[in-house]
Amino acid sequence: MKTKLLSFLLLLLSATLIHAQEAKFMVLGAKGEITSNGKEINVGDMLVSNSSIKINGTSPYLGLAYIAGGTLELTKKGSFKVNDLEEKLSNQNNDLASKYVDFIKDELTGSSEVSSTQAKYGSVTRSLKKKPIYFYAPINSNAIKSQVNLTWALKEGVKSKDSFKIYIKDRKQHVLIEDDVKGTSYNLDLNDPKLKDQKYLFYYVEDASNHKISSDIYAFTVYMMGEDKETDSELAQLKNNDTAIGHLILAKYYEEKGFIVNASSAYEKAISLSNGDQQYTKMYQDFQTRYGS
Repeated sequence: MKTKLLSFLLLLLSATLIHAQEAKFMVLGAKGEITSNGKEINVGDMLVSNSSIKINGTSPYLGLAYIAGGTLELTKKGSFKVNDLEEKLSNQNNDLASKYVDFIKDELTGSSEVSSTQAKYGSVTRSLKKKPIYFYAPINSNAIKSQVNLTWALKEGVKSKDSFKIYIKDRKQHVLIEDDVKGTSYNLDLNDPKLKDQKYLFYYVEDASNHKISSDIYAFTVYMMGEDKETDSELAQLKNNDTAIGHLILAKYYEEKGFIVNASSAYEKAISLSNGDQQYTKMYQDFQTRYGS
């Protein structure tokens, strides 16, 4: 009888403890010396209620997704209680942002559905690229009128001194911008008066000393605010979150909508704001693999 009673009490205690510790946050990014109740925190871990977090290290970063919607970032050293963090987010919920947070969770946990769709799109664009230089973008894509970073690389075995010339043209092949570039990236302001509010832009890059080492001609259709009310509304919602996770969400939104060059810029901003979070960097590298050669 005593054995049965003891077993019942242990079962009751176990159920009480499980109820007392509910999953509240998923770790999206972690950099530095970060522990929860003395155990090291890793990407994909769940933080439970009634637990505590300790953050140390140089330029630390912790990115969290709240189980009920919303995101939170911690960039300062110190100790934090999960219950207190939950209280800060209890009234914050954005269904649109939550959708893309779910995309990020799926990628972090290895969900095949999202990754396979993106990989298929990337494989199609790779098959069109024939020249020695390639951009990390489809041959044809869309771009929101803003500052975008065009990044390229050379195919294996191709040598260059990292000095290039980039050309931006209109649909009649008039040169709108011609610039010398040191390195393999170029910041293009789509609001530049030189572009004359062109709807369609074409661009390519070539080695400064050997024009035979060049890229294919790429193109994007420029989206201007006001063209679509739904897109304008969604961008207004998502751009309110000027954090690393906020820009990661934007990157996923841009990619899904076909704004690939904007997605690239958003990934770079997310990495910068997260102090170089390793997982965000890997997500950007995977993105480049999808759209590179």
